[in-house]
Amino acid sequence: MKLAYLILAALVVTSTAFAQPADDDTTRVPRGSVFTTEGREFWVVFQRNFRDYVTDERTQAQTPAATLELELFVTSSKNTKVRIDIPGIGFHVERSLRANRVVNIQIDTAAQLRSSEVVEQLGIHIQSDEPVAVYGLNHRYQTTDTYLAHPVNVLGKYYRALGYPWLQNDLLSQVAIVATQNDTKVRIIPSVATAGTDKVPAEPKPAGVPFEVILNRGEAYQVMPKYNPNGTSDLTGTIIESDKPVAVFSGHNCAYVPNIQTKACNLLVEQLPSVQSWGRQFFVGTLAGRSSAVFRILASVDNTQVFENGKLVATLQGGEFYENKEQKEHTLITSSAPVLVAQYSKGFDNGDNVGDPMMIVVAPTEQFLSAYRFATPVRGSWHHYINMIAPTRSLAALRLDGQKIDLRKFKPFNLSRYSIGQIEVPYGTHTIDGPEPFGLYSYGFGYDESAYDAYGNGGGQSMEVVVELPDTMAPTLDARFDRATTTIMAIARDDRVNDRGLEEVVPIDYENLSIGVIDFQRGSPIVPINLIPQDPTSNGYVLFKLRDRAGNQSYYTVCVKYDDIGDSISVSVLTNNASCEFAPKLTFGALLKYSVLDNDVSIPAASEPLSNPVIFKGSPGKPSIGLHGSAEIGYKPNLFLVGRAGFDFWNGDAFGYSDSAADGSILVEEYFLDHTAVMFTIGGGAQYY
Repeated sequence: MKLAYLILAALVVTSTAFAQPADDDTTRVPRGSVFTTEGREFWVVFQRNFRDYVTDERTQAQTPAATLELELFVTSSKNTKVRIDIPGIGFHVERSLRANRVVNIQIDTAAQLRSSEVVEQLGIHIQSDEPVAVYGLNHRYQTTDTYLAHPVNVLGKYYRALGYPWLQNDLLSQVAIVATQNDTKVRIIPSVATAGTDKVPAEPKPAGVPFEVILNRGEAYQVMPKYNPNGTSDLTGTIIESDKPVAVFSGHNCAYVPNIQTKACNLLVEQLPSVQSWGRQFFVGTLAGRSSAVFRILASVDNTQVFENGKLVATLQGGEFYENKEQKEHTLITSSAPVLVAQYSKGFDNGDNVGDPMMIVVAPTEQFLSAYRFATPVRGSWHHYINMIAPTRSLAALRLDGQKIDLRKFKPFNLSRYSIGQIEVPYGTHTIDGPEPFGLYSYGFGYDESAYDAYGNGGGQSMEVVVELPDTMAPTLDARFDRATTTIMAIARDDRVNDRGLEEVVPIDYENLSIGVIDFQRGSPIVPINLIPQDPTSNGYVLFKLRDRAGNQSYYTVCVKYDDIGDSISVSVLTNNASCEFAPKLTFGALLKYSVLDNDVSIPAASEPLSNPVIFKGSPGKPSIGLHGSAEIGYKPNLFLVGRAGFDFWNGDAFGYSDSAADGSILVEEYFLDHTAVMFTIGGGAQYY
């Protein structure tokens, strides 16, 4: 049970329509109009919460349970009036609502559904002049939960329930149905035997056998499972069909999560989307402040393949579910057919000593919105968080309460095109919007006097009918160089909303790259591929053929170029079977030469034509300067063409003397010779190694 008092669970309000998809994500379902969780008319109920009486284990005496409190919280972007009626108990309230404010309305506790398989006039009718968002709070001391209500115009006719296993013989999963029109025929196919009525005989219904009930407008009908200590008594997968739109609520009147050994119990409840609004792609982030969480994936049709971060984890038949009781990382869930996903926080006794069970129905990517308005609980000792899942390219444009969001709060959502931000927000009302559809849910955990308590709500969503379009888009591939591991990470993708997953990833030509083992399960949306340069100082490439399960195929070339000047590697990706164009590597060099020319030689004088010959002798040494340049260009992997050119400036210096004049007189006369020679050289060749 919860160990602190929760006044108000998070309110999350959606606003604005679906933004236009980006050019590279055109598989989003077409929409003629926009339906969200805001509306002008709602039918809701409050289900059984824990017990009305508590039995003393020693004396067996019964005392009333903690006081039950039922509340509705309503918010709108416009000033409006709200009317609430419960015809079955004569309850009527009218309230004025100011724009961008939240009003809470106390509901008579006689509205709680306490029975099983009995038609009761306990539907709660909510009407307003302007679109509003409605949240239900069902609270007893230490057991509380909330739900986001769905307006009448988005309700469907086909649902599957989502519950949790029994805790005790009266603490069980439960499903409630509310009719919106008279003479509504409801057909129920329970996944386990039902408890029947509270009357004698109880007339329980066997598992898998359909039974029908007729409801008029505003009538409610709750189904409880028969307690089976050798089974789960879990109504998960139960089918609810009707000939007119109905509202369906599902959960548990006080569950331990994830097992009977993990205290404490808490009410679990959500209003369920109809199967027509389910999706095939879900981003389920971890919960801030918790070491692990739980999620369930419920299938509606047979042979539904479920992938968890690209790994096939289950093939489900209609009504079956897959449960991960140890979610410790952000998880991308994809499936071959639409599924329903719910996330649960664990009881405080799981080792964290934080929080309590709560339940969030996770919105699929297909139903993301581009703007939300939400409110955190009333003041108190709470840490309030939002999980935002947004396209990575749109992060810089997101605005929380009109302000840019620190991008350091976001991290890549594994290998996907999305990022996740876990942001702690203060008490109050907030807005958040961006240029592209993104996902949002809000939750919190108490501390000090509010310790061992938790709340959580989905952030709202579009409630469109998801039309499964053909997969006509070929797989894609991107790549990057990881300096830390000196490897290239290539990622083959078939992960857009209507993609069916990868069937084939094959390297058909490559050079100077070792390709890691490409091992994946068919239908995986993302396949990572490790590429390692065989010679890290040379260029390389690999040509991939990609094919998805719809038969679309594409060719991508990963080009790996080595730059020896900067000693770095760059990676590029080409499409349409293109070849890498590696520019020839041209290397330049320069040489400044300083040398000494030894001229210490004698230059004999000739007899002719000199009439008075002088003997010259070279100087013992003279500095000489030369300037040379060289170039080298690759022709083939191991063959280079080499060229060299340069200038040399040679200095010659000699001297001599004559000891007699022409007439024979004695004299001493010195002669000097200073000569500079310029020499230009050019040459070429080839170098093989």
